[in-house]
Amino acid sequence: MTAFAPPPLLRSPHAQTVVSRWAPPPPGDLPAESVVLSCRDGVRLGAAMTLGAPNAPLVVVIHGWLGGTDSRYVLRAAAALRSQGFSVARLLLRDHGDSADLNRGMFNSARTGEVLDACNALMARCEASGSRAGGVLGFSLGANFALRLACEQALHPMLQACLAISPVLAPAATVRAIDSGWVAYRLWFVRHWRHALAAKQCAFPDDYADLGGAMRLSTVAAITDYLAVRHLPFNDSRDYYAAYDLRGDRLAGLRIPTRILAALDDPVIPGDGYGHIARPSNLELELWPHGGHCGFVSNWRLGTYVDDAAVGFFRGALVGQNSVLHRFS
Repeated sequence: MTAFAPPPLLRSPHAQTVVSRWAPPPPGDLPAESVVLSCRDGVRLGAAMTLGAPNAPLVVVIHGWLGGTDSRYVLRAAAALRSQGFSVARLLLRDHGDSADLNRGMFNSARTGEVLDACNALMARCEASGSRAGGVLGFSLGANFALRLACEQALHPMLQACLAISPVLAPAATVRAIDSGWVAYRLWFVRHWRHALAAKQCAFPDDYADLGGAMRLSTVAAITDYLAVRHLPFNDSRDYYAAYDLRGDRLAGLRIPTRILAALDDPVIPGDGYGHIARPSNLELELWPHGGHCGFVSNWRLGTYVDDAAVGFFRGALVGQNSVLHRFS
């Protein structure tokens, strides 16, 4: 695979981060079946599933915080993988998209179990058609989930590879970066979080009558502080952040081929965090000087390095365990 080398005028981290959100998916439809997956404790999560050949490996794509199955970066990656014959499932995290009414409890980033159950259910669907291997591809907070799933591989043996794009490593540091960085990021996250909270309140008005207080706050840190002690099973936001912090030895238990693709100039994920994570032998860190947050826009045609990287990584990690993939035009 060629090196990631964007044109000079596209090297700004903000250009990379913002422009990648405009880049359209490849032309053509991505036919998908909408499914609702039953998980532990009565939880239900949605997904959009696109099957490849009968024995094709499955890649589960997990969007970032406040994204969804139709986020452009998710659609681009899914279309690129499907064009090479993979089965693809775009998983929807709790309370994202239009799923606020599926579960009474509120989303929190430490809910690994239900995401593991959903991935198992998706892979079981593909196993019935002959697939024997699967992978997970996550973006930002979804990449944090993906890495935690990879550490729990013994609980879902079909999961054989993990690719994490710009993963959240230290949640508290990410929140500080959002709140103290370019104001457009804070405004985007706060506005979309208010919308998600309003949808939750509308779905369960008796449980969330007090969310108006959170929606009047203007920083990610303040909203997190408000919710952590009222609606999440944590003592405070510090306790909450610690539950999904990946630094220290949290990644030492990785047992499958795993790659992190990230940029040192990421305006949301501080680049110095990569020096504080465990580095087991099966974890590859692909760290570029440019790329922004989940950006990696390669050229003025708005092609992204991520899509080619995903195809190459999962071909190398998964295809050898299945018959030759049948490409889709």
